[in-house]
Amino acid sequence: MIKQTSLNFLKELKKNNSKEWFEQNKIIYQDYKDDIISFTDSLLTELAKIDLSIANADLIPKKCLTRVNRDLRFSKDKTPYKNYVLVVLNKNARHGNTAGYFIHIEPGNIMVGGGIWQTTPEYLKKIRKEISYSYEEINGIISSKIFQDTFPSGIQGENKLKKFNNFSEKREDVIELLKMKGFCTKENINDDVVTSADAIKIIITYFKTTKPLIEYLNKAIEFEE
Repeated sequence: MIKQTSLNFLKELKKNNSKEWFEQNKIIYQDYKDDIISFTDSLLTELAKIDLSIANADLIPKKCLTRVNRDLRFSKDKTPYKNYVLVVLNKNARHGNTAGYFIHIEPGNIMVGGGIWQTTPEYLKKIRKEISYSYEEINGIISSKIFQDTFPSGIQGENKLKKFNNFSEKREDVIELLKMKGFCTKENINDDVVTSADAIKIIITYFKTTKPLIEYLNKAIEFEE
């Protein structure tokens, strides 16, 4: 579980997003950071029990978190800090652009899921090829009752093509999936879920449901012709 004080810190940071305020609250920030790292460690421990690839990845909890400092180089928004933290649990953490699990922690906008929101053109090509070749497999995953009950918003991604010009593919349902540029599950959960005693257990149920999709996507990416 996450302490309520950690969510309170993020709320206050959103209202007081300045270096002066942050420096004055360094002790509170450190307590918040320690709490999120401890929470991530617990998530990794439980996730490793259902996903051997995570168990073998030797992920370091603090390296699974996004930094609090924002990259201001190309942003019109010059507020210096993120008022959220993204926890990403990916067996290929060092390489990126592959499928993994995540939880976005932001008061009033907590999201949990997994997959790939966006990836490289090379990986996207491999995923599309796999979908065209084995559509029945991925359709079986995303059309299952447990998947649809857990992730009613379905598969999401960064963007979607208006057209997909693959004249060898005639199946409309397959073409709709091939238009996507990302393949990710994400659903909002209430703040009180992550601060409850059952937080880890509940989040792991989301991870368990999205696990077959993650494995399907990574299988496509890792396939060597």
